Amino acid sequence: MAETKTVASQVQHFAGENVKKMFEEQSTRMTQVFEEMGKAHSKWIEYGNTQLDEMNELMKTQFNYVNELAAGMRKLTLENARKTAETFKA
Repeated sequence: MAETKTVASQVQHFAGENVKKMFEEQSTRMTQVFEEMGKAHSKWIEYGNTQLDEMNELMKTQFNYVNELAAGMRKLTLENARKTAETFKA
């Protein structure tokens, strides 16, 4: 009977160690997974910020271009109005 208890306690001890080892390995893998997820998330945020910066530059360029076009249109309109007025003066 003492042998049965010893074998049972050895099996229980062995199983306990294996379960503990299994949980430790799982914990290590989960830590690695979350570290990789953190790296990927940081890259995603960096990419998004880069895209926002590029869109911002594009919008500035577009606004400046539209402003140049509007200024040119006003200048041409005034020149044409003056020429038209001169035509009627003569």
